[in-house]
Amino acid sequence: NQLSGTIPEATGNLSKLDQFYLHNNKLTGAIPATIANLTNLTFLYLNNNKLSGSIPETIGNLTSLKYLYLYNNKLSGAIPETVGNITKLDRLALDNNELTGLIPNSIGNLSNLTFLNFSNNKLDGTIPDSIGNLSSLRYLYLYNNQLTGEIPSEIGNLINLTWLELGVNQLTGEIPSEIGNLTNLTSLNLSYNQLTGEIP
Repeated sequence: NQLSGTIPEATGNLSKLDQFYLHNNKLTGAIPATIANLTNLTFLYLNNNKLSGSIPETIGNLTSLKYLYLYNNKLSGAIPETVGNITKLDRLALDNNELTGLIPNSIGNLSNLTFLNFSNNKLDGTIPDSIGNLSSLRYLYLYNNQLTGEIPSEIGNLINLTWLELGVNQLTGEIPSEIGNLTNLTSLNLSYNQLTGEIP
């Protein structure tokens, strides 16, 4: 559709809501903190709008969520640590926003994730070692951020990965030999970084 304006605060009153689709509209303003009242939600699609402001800390209350799609907006600020509370998540897509700060260490709690996309933001700092806990992950996209430091060796634990996109960052050091454990990879992109040493 072409819905405009903001998401009403009163949306938080729909406490029995299981699936919420507002994607592909022209919605603006912030994601209301009251969305955290929708504790039965399993699918939340707010992607492809013009939403701005930060992701509310209260997002961590949505512990039944399996799909969280916030991509293609204008969201800014940090990814809240509370995202690690949503342990049933299968897909988490926050790409194509203006998010800054660190990838939260709590991301390692999301052991059911199969798809993680933080690409095309302004995230900095290092890739947390806890990423190695995401043993179900098949797609990992961290492309086009400002990530620094070395690629953690723990990435070699993600033996189900088929896509690994770490290009266009400021990663340094050597490619960890553990990357050779990822025998299901069909796409590996480490280009446009500052990696050194030999290819393992």
